[in-house]
Amino acid sequence: MNPLDDTTPKPRTVGQDAAARVLLVGRHFWPSSSFDRTGYLCQLATGFHRGGLHVEILTPRYAASWPQRFCFREMLVHRPAAAPRSDWSMGRYIRHQATWLKEYAQSYDALIVDAIREEALAVTEAGRSTETPVALICSGWGDRRDPVWWQTSRSARRCGAAAKSADHVIVKDAQSERLLISHGITRERLHRIDIGFASSLGISEDTRDEVRARLGRLNSDLFTMPDTPVIVCCGRMERDGAMDLLARSARFLASRYPDLRIWFIGDGPYRENLYDMLRSDGVRSSIAMPGTFADISDVLLSADLFVQADEQGLDFGLPSAVSAAIPIVAMDVPAVRSLLELPADSVGHTESVPCNVSLFKGATSKSLRAAIRGVLDNLPAARERAMLLRRYLTRTRPQSKAIDAYMKVIGTMKSKNRRVRSVGPPDSNTIEAAS
Repeated sequence: MNPLDDTTPKPRTVGQDAAARVLLVGRHFWPSSSFDRTGYLCQLATGFHRGGLHVEILTPRYAASWPQRFCFREMLVHRPAAAPRSDWSMGRYIRHQATWLKEYAQSYDALIVDAIREEALAVTEAGRSTETPVALICSGWGDRRDPVWWQTSRSARRCGAAAKSADHVIVKDAQSERLLISHGITRERLHRIDIGFASSLGISEDTRDEVRARLGRLNSDLFTMPDTPVIVCCGRMERDGAMDLLARSARFLASRYPDLRIWFIGDGPYRENLYDMLRSDGVRSSIAMPGTFADISDVLLSADLFVQADEQGLDFGLPSAVSAAIPIVAMDVPAVRSLLELPADSVGHTESVPCNVSLFKGATSKSLRAAIRGVLDNLPAARERAMLLRRYLTRTRPQSKAIDAYMKVIGTMKSKNRRVRSVGPPDSNTIEAAS
């Protein structure tokens, strides 16, 4: 009998040896992989599960046909509420989430939210009413950080106020930590956990050829020859975003490298405009816009160059490119330098802090093209630098170290939650499974 099919109530008690029960809350989860936070949340959930925790996820559903529950890698995902599509539906969404949480929060030892935004309002409210410990993760980089977003509206400021009532707040870099302290978050409740980098072996040409052939069979737009140079850019398709900047360079790059392919991986509101611009530039045969992937590992293994042209994608996209050991062209901004542990300027790089990333200054297509040409004109050396960067970051900041730091915080939350848990949310008799 499948244990997920058993809906008989079973009381659960808290003990020192019992695995901690964790509920992760996020706006986007599998398969909404066009969002960087999706990949990061999936990475956390998988890491916690492998670490022996009982992990469940709470996220909205984006279509009426989506099931309210399904299994993702042996973890139960709850989708009781419809996703918000406007300011009016946002209020309804938060109320729905809060109602669900107040009913079932006592089933968990810890509630963890992947951003200090609207979901934090529902979780902190439920945490107070059920006495369940709450941890909030400060999301975003640069001007997209949560503390910066709090200043944009009255409702956003409420999310900042909710952060002050959380038991723990997790930050990923020093600047976010300083911003939260300036907003009144005490140091005792702040935890600095840097982004980790997963270990992966350097890929041989045979492996790259096999992956490219597999992708070509799945989508003819992704068909390439073994020696075809491939540029990959992942993220949201937005006006004045990274993909827009790369698209404005596409015709110049295609004229210099006739066999070049540029893959725009993701989706967003600017997709049709982006496609029309590329088609009018006459580079339709040189580009592919296959949409989103639930797992981008094959895409990265097929690539010769990864473009990071803004401050989005620093939680999962850029670290995944580093782990895949592919050359990177990135915008020269403090967030990228902080993530990759690069010096504050381009002078004085040492052996302990190598500069193995091609940086370009200013959000201009001309500077981006120059950086891309510098890599494509000498790919063997760029691949060697990418391997050195992967080796350095996976040694100094392994992903396992970040997961262990999270689990230490969860252990603290569990030790403070000594009450008897109530019965958890009933499981559906038919639960879809996700690979």
